Amino acid sequence: MKFRRQIIRPASLTTRLALWFALAAILTFTGVGTYLYHSLAARLEQRDDQELLGKIGLLRHIAQEAGSIAAIRADPHGFIDAVSGHDKMSVILRSKDATLILHDQEQQGEFPTLPATPLASMPQRPAIVQINDSAGQPARAVAAEARIKASGELLDITVARMTSDRMEILDNYRHEVWLAAGCGTLLAALLGFFLVRHGLQPVRKIAALSHSITAHRLDTRIDVSTAPQELQEMVQAFNAMLDRLHDSFLRLSQFSADLAHDLRTPVNNLMVQTQVALSQLRSIDDYQNLLISNVEEYERLSRMVENMLFLARAEHAQIISHAATLDARVELQCVADYFEGVADEAGISIAVHASGTIVADQLLLRRALGNLTANAVRYTAPGQRITLSANTSGNCTTVCVSNPGSGIAAQHLNRLFDRFYRVDTARANSSAAAGLGLAIVQSIMQLHHGSVGVSSEINGNTEFRLEFPSSQANQGEAS
Repeated sequence: MKFRRQIIRPASLTTRLALWFALAAILTFTGVGTYLYHSLAARLEQRDDQELLGKIGLLRHIAQEAGSIAAIRADPHGFIDAVSGHDKMSVILRSKDATLILHDQEQQGEFPTLPATPLASMPQRPAIVQINDSAGQPARAVAAEARIKASGELLDITVARMTSDRMEILDNYRHEVWLAAGCGTLLAALLGFFLVRHGLQPVRKIAALSHSITAHRLDTRIDVSTAPQELQEMVQAFNAMLDRLHDSFLRLSQFSADLAHDLRTPVNNLMVQTQVALSQLRSIDDYQNLLISNVEEYERLSRMVENMLFLARAEHAQIISHAATLDARVELQCVADYFEGVADEAGISIAVHASGTIVADQLLLRRALGNLTANAVRYTAPGQRITLSANTSGNCTTVCVSNPGSGIAAQHLNRLFDRFYRVDTARANSSAAAGLGLAIVQSIMQLHHGSVGVSSEINGNTEFRLEFPSSQANQGEAS
């Protein structure tokens, strides 16, 4: 039995924003509705309490004018009329011995006896209490003492108002609030969906233009001026990324072409020489010369492959360098001694002027200096001198390799460190130079978080500068 994995696609940005709009709307409507609900409940309760206080004051006055408790029993209409028109309001009269004198709404059930406000005081809102009748129905009530002027008798008056009508109003209002919140949320979600969809139209245009960009159309760019202000930074970053991709693609294309060209030469030499040798019988000396020539081509291919491997590993930070504090004069003198024999054969000399220290990997440092010195030896005329120098200034140690010669034209300086780039292929020994030496120097300096530069004068001095950070902390990633 096969189970098919279902890939859940993430919700679109439009849907997400619409849902956020809906969430914000329901929170807003619910918050406002809750506030209005409690405000209305407080207002209704305040209104009922004011009515209770007014009624208790009126009933006190009626009791004062009554002849006696017996007269009230005989004719209670004055008290009943005072609360008439309020079917949810009741009046209860009790004597001081708790004998019931009057209860106009006996069908509502009995109310508990409440502490009465003294005769000398007027009932205030704090005197109103929440109670339940004998049937369990909630009500608000207030009690106060009253004196009959004619007989001097005291009695307690209790006025109670059932809260069922107020609760019914609040229940209806609560339902309306939830209905309004639901409808408002739905409307906000729908409007948010269409507004966001319309607002994201520039993003869809950018996406459509991005789909049209291919390896053959990397020069296409998005017009920043047509993008909304919020998207301009993203568009600029996207265009910058395309610039980097375009530049990398051009370099890769040029690298592939140069690599094929440089590999073709030794391969063709090997193939042609071997075919010529095999076209007829040769002497042992001829075969030996052929093998010697082939070995030179193999060595050239080996150096080229080794250099390309070094560059590939350097780009992916797979070369682990062990940075240490090195004596600049000792390192430059070692390089000069290594090239002393080659320099003597070419009729040139090498001078060292160095001081201070260099924080670098020793093997990589010597390889970079060796590449630069080899180039200097190759292009320095007999009788001239190559100078290796180093000095420390501030947080940087600068190492220079300079030599007199015909110089390098200004238009070539920016491309000297590109792979397989040669200023003048006619000047280079094809078996010794593959155009990768300076690219390796640049990679070594990048591993050391340093920089490489060059300056040259026509028929003057050419100087390569390697700048190493002198702080050990800056070499933490390289070690």
